[in-house]
Amino acid sequence: MVSVNGGRPGDRAKDYSEKTANDRQAETACQNDTACQAGSSAPRADERPSERSPARGGFPAKRVRPASAKSALLAATPSRRTILRGGFYGAMTTAAASLAACERSVRAQPPSPPPSGPPPGVGAGEVFGPAPGARAAEAGALKFDAASANINAFPSAVQTINDDEALYADFIASFSKTLAHNSNGEVDQNSYVSYLEALRSGDPAAFDSIIVGNPNRPDRVGLVSPQAAYAFSLFGLDGQGGRLPPAPSFASAETAAEMVELYWYALCRDVPFERYATDPLIAAAISDLNALSSADIFPRVGGQVTPQTIFRSTLPGATTGPLVSQFLLQPFMFGAAEVTQRFPRVAEGGVNNFMTDFDDYLDIQNGAPPNVSVVFDPTQTYLYSMRQLGEFVHVDLPVQSGLYAATILFNLGLLDPTLPVSPSEAEDGFVNFGKADITHLVASAPRNALTSAWFQKWLAHRRLRPEAFACRISVQQRNIRDYGIHPDVLSSDALTRINALSITAADSGLLPMGYPEGSPAHPAYPGGHSTFAAASATICKAFYDEAAAMPNPVQPSADGLSLEPWTGETLTVGGELNKLVGNITHGRDGAGMHWRSDGVGNFIGEEVAISMLADFSRTYNERFDGFRLTRFDGTPVRIVDGEIL
Repeated sequence: MVSVNGGRPGDRAKDYSEKTANDRQAETACQNDTACQAGSSAPRADERPSERSPARGGFPAKRVRPASAKSALLAATPSRRTILRGGFYGAMTTAAASLAACERSVRAQPPSPPPSGPPPGVGAGEVFGPAPGARAAEAGALKFDAASANINAFPSAVQTINDDEALYADFIASFSKTLAHNSNGEVDQNSYVSYLEALRSGDPAAFDSIIVGNPNRPDRVGLVSPQAAYAFSLFGLDGQGGRLPPAPSFASAETAAEMVELYWYALCRDVPFERYATDPLIAAAISDLNALSSADIFPRVGGQVTPQTIFRSTLPGATTGPLVSQFLLQPFMFGAAEVTQRFPRVAEGGVNNFMTDFDDYLDIQNGAPPNVSVVFDPTQTYLYSMRQLGEFVHVDLPVQSGLYAATILFNLGLLDPTLPVSPSEAEDGFVNFGKADITHLVASAPRNALTSAWFQKWLAHRRLRPEAFACRISVQQRNIRDYGIHPDVLSSDALTRINALSITAADSGLLPMGYPEGSPAHPAYPGGHSTFAAASATICKAFYDEAAAMPNPVQPSADGLSLEPWTGETLTVGGELNKLVGNITHGRDGAGMHWRSDGVGNFIGEEVAISMLADFSRTYNERFDGFRLTRFDGTPVRIVDGEIL
């Protein structure tokens, strides 16, 4: 088994358990509260939910709720929860009939003078609810139950990784950006070992001892948040609790196919989405991709990549309708501000293709900042081409796409009708099942998703970025060194066209990047954007009606200056949320940042969101039958009282 930094899963779960000690102090406090002792008994410290077999992503398919601190407390102390979930409403049916008879009798009597003081049985100035000690114990028990469920769901299996780091003793198949490199772009072994030692130890001081490139430059670029790999999450899935398949290996046919796609992304960046069906460059890309031995990694129709599937996600609904999701096109009101979703247009052509000079590439790999910037023209456009979409995900906030989608859907009134948004004529949702609930969870999910991604990136896979793989191609095709790269990419039409754009032989094979700085300084697998976009979209699925049709669908014009009506097949909320996830995920591929397979982070983000929903499903006072949503693999899920069914 190849080792994965971060410690054994059982140790991580034990650390996570110790983090909940403060929550359990509320239960102990009950012992010193007379009112609390009179109505309840504190939960025993040895009470725990029973062990369960882990299911998808470390979560059970169905959890049988055991006797627990919370259930023991509720059994001993009637509270508003036990009343609401018990026979109160049945009793109220009989009471309502009696009340109606009484009302008819009262109407026949002459009016009485208004009474003075509070009605009989109602105390003036009364504070409702349980005694403070009882409430504190109940809150502590609820937190304890949620934490215990997440601890018990922590997978026992160690994350598996490929053999690249062990197979290549000089680490040419692993991520090394900002470390020290030689003239061929190969990492200095002492530099890489110092980096491994820091990651293995987790000691904050060790990160200051990593040997880096350009160490004396005050403006040098550093590694991006490697210590986030060790961060804990205090609700939902712990950052080290997710599991992914190993990344495709350096010399595999799958990596070669992904590199061919990345070259085509770069070559086709300025082709308007609206012209994909007729553009000859897109036709050439489709032909080249279909000829690959691993063409099955792409979304296809009838076993073929088509103009409708190229550069799209494989998630359900992502290949239906326009390439860009309605949530990145439709104008909407964000509070009092109108958001048109038009953005500064990135100038087309070579002026915005970066890192195509080998010396520039090498400087940036050694940690130097770029000396150029993205060039814009004064026009505002919709997201009409891959270059524009790539720039959107260059500067977006982690909460942005999910918050846009949540706001659009709320404004359209497309809340899930099964949720208790308006449980009676006397109530409307706002804090619970309304704007506050939705925006809080949508904005919270990205951070938890990113800690899960950062564990995978830094402590497990350390997969190199596409720009570094392209450097290996450049060196190999100049006969400097044979890295054993799969021939599918070396014989592709895409590489031939990229080489034709090169100014010198040294520049041949380099991947034209959409950003001056190239990729961020953290490993590729999984994509950070792929995790946080999926997490926020999954939260949206829990609150909104996935089956509802998107009203007034649109698509951008070929020049991006206007929106045109979409008159094709129906676009659903669920399908457009999946498409949004695909846009945010693969828009980064379009700029050269990520491999297609880095999009596996979608499933980590989904699991993070579901675990958060499970924790929050325990907290509501309303009669609540659970959140319902559809996973990315098409499986329906119901989440109620901490259970994932």
